[in-house]
Amino acid sequence: MFRLAPTQLAFGVVPAHRRFELYQARYVELVPVVAKALAEKGAGLEVLDIGPGTGDAKKFVDALAGKARWTAVEVSPPYIEACRAAGYERIVDGVDLERQPLPLPDASYDVVIASHVLEHLENAPEALKDWVRVLRPGGHLLVGVPMHFGWLAALARLRYRLVGRRPRQHCLFFSMRTLRAFFRELPVRRIWGFRVVSARRWLPLEDAEWFYRASRWVGARWPHLTGEVIVHVEKPAVADAPVTEP
Repeated sequence: MFRLAPTQLAFGVVPAHRRFELYQARYVELVPVVAKALAEKGAGLEVLDIGPGTGDAKKFVDALAGKARWTAVEVSPPYIEACRAAGYERIVDGVDLERQPLPLPDASYDVVIASHVLEHLENAPEALKDWVRVLRPGGHLLVGVPMHFGWLAALARLRYRLVGRRPRQHCLFFSMRTLRAFFRELPVRRIWGFRVVSARRWLPLEDAEWFYRASRWVGARWPHLTGEVIVHVEKPAVADAPVTEP
């Protein structure tokens, strides 16, 4: 199948089809949280990137916020090589996230990022607890997941129960209601979206900054109307701190 090559840099950072390609906004939206942590801790900030793919989260943070110390958890050999090229200091490979906990000490990272990983895991509740385990008190967990309207999520869950899933496909389908329920025991600081409509190379509107800003405006107020959201969990600095309702 013929594919058009990227001709621009999305947000000035990575090759893309549009200047403000909303697919890449999932990484831009991580930057303010990591930038704040960098301002507090400096270049010694420890970031764990679970399922980083080609390392785009690191590329955006490096370009827009500053340098930190990055660890990748990745199993795909091509992605492992891409992470090495992107400058990850450490790569943890060979971990089956559906069957194994992270081989990392408790409270060892300031920021944990898992962009579009959770919805692939049949043991998602246990995996989420493990990600919080490796987070230091006062640290930040940033989880990106697809978002669905309630009835679409229900239909997708029904199909999954009836026919299962193909390799690497989703097994969790979140509406805003089920997402809030899934995270109800964690100190969620914020849930927001940013991609209302996106077609990458087929949508010239994504060359316009105003369209990106409008999408963010909608996503901040009505995240259930967007195609994906980020959940920001801030681990209490003390063990008995109260949980914040999202």
